[in-house]
Amino acid sequence: MPFSHVSRGPMSPVQQAELRAFMSAKSQCESVTLTSSILVGFPKVNLASILAGILALVSVFLPWWGLDGSAFGTTNVAVLALVFITAAIIFLGSFGINKAYLITGFVSAIVAIAVYAGGVSYTISNSCQGTSSCISGPVGSTIVSGITVSWGFQVGFYLFLAGAVLTLFAIIFHQVFVQRTTTRDIASRDVATGGVRFCSGCGHPLQADAKFCSNCARPAPTT
Repeated sequence: MPFSHVSRGPMSPVQQAELRAFMSAKSQCESVTLTSSILVGFPKVNLASILAGILALVSVFLPWWGLDGSAFGTTNVAVLALVFITAAIIFLGSFGINKAYLITGFVSAIVAIAVYAGGVSYTISNSCQGTSSCISGPVGSTIVSGITVSWGFQVGFYLFLAGAVLTLFAIIFHQVFVQRTTTRDIASRDVATGGVRFCSGCGHPLQADAKFCSNCARPAPTT
């Protein structure tokens, strides 16, 4: 029964029941639409990459290399800068739809590991200057006066390495779960908003004839 016309007299029980059913259905529809909008707008968090960033930051306060009885942290300014930059990029990638930040963070972590390992090897070779009694290489052991002396990378270095490996898993997790789930939610929002298109990369609203997103330049989804 249409409700555009309001009767001036009292409503019959049948009309009252129909009105209650109509209002209930309308309320449920609005609730579903609001819930869908909230879920789409809520950021999808990549917990694996957050843990990787935490490991990178914690590693700064732990020794990275050392001899028996002594240990050394990341005293190289370039490596310290790379570690903090890596952690910041990984944290940013934890809340974004695009996995580009995580890939950049992983590459930065590999560069930091390579720079530190190369720096340790270079420092040792320069300090020894061909002396046979000196240590050789960043990892090893030797016997001095009947005592075995070992040297190598310490817990801070391996913790940062674990963070780099975890970042790689975070990239895979982001591709398989976070990005696909967000894309599916955006498609649901397209239906809920009457066919208005949204970018599958960043969720930005698209114009009706847009071929690319004006926010991230990703190609617009075809209908």
